[in-house]
Amino acid sequence: MTTALTEVSGIGASTAKVLAENGFESAQQLANTTIEQLSGVPGFGPARASRAIQAANAALATSAAASAAETTKVNAAESEQRQRRTAKKPAPRAAKPASVAATSAKADAGTKESAIAETVGKVQQEAAKKAEKAAKKAEKAAKKAAKQAKKAAKKAAKKARKAAKKLAKKARKAAKKAAKKAKKEKK
Repeated sequence: MTTALTEVSGIGASTAKVLAENGFESAQQLANTTIEQLSGVPGFGPARASRAIQAANAALATSAAASAAETTKVNAAESEQRQRRTAKKPAPRAAKPASVAATSAKADAGTKESAIAETVGKVQQEAAKKAEKAAKKAEKAAKKAAKQAKKAAKKAAKKARKAAKKLAKKARKAAKKAAKKAKKEKK
């Protein structure tokens, strides 16, 4: 089952169009991308890319939970129909009483429901892990960018101080030269 991009929190029709133009046509594709890849899409920086990936994972988990709930409903309905059929049939001599059959059918349904719930739980945990990993990756990238910006600013400041010293030295030389010339003219 494919989840539409517009079902992802924070993705409207126009953003979905931009994403589709850049090769992202479903929430699954969005959830499976990296922050770096998504940052290449117009309108997406690292922070927004991280939020979009997390929201896509959450939308997929919600979709999986809804699908599991629907499956559980269908399984419960089928189990109930089996129970009715079992109750309508005359019991063979060595057959279990109807109450035991009903209990067994309910146990089967309960087992399936718990297996589905466990699967949904695992999917949600995986989505949460992916989101956490993406957030850590984004945080690391942001720290790296900040460090690089600080280094570049330091380098630029050093270069500016050096240029200012050079100009000051030239100005002192020019002043000395002008003073010498003025002294010569006085004589």
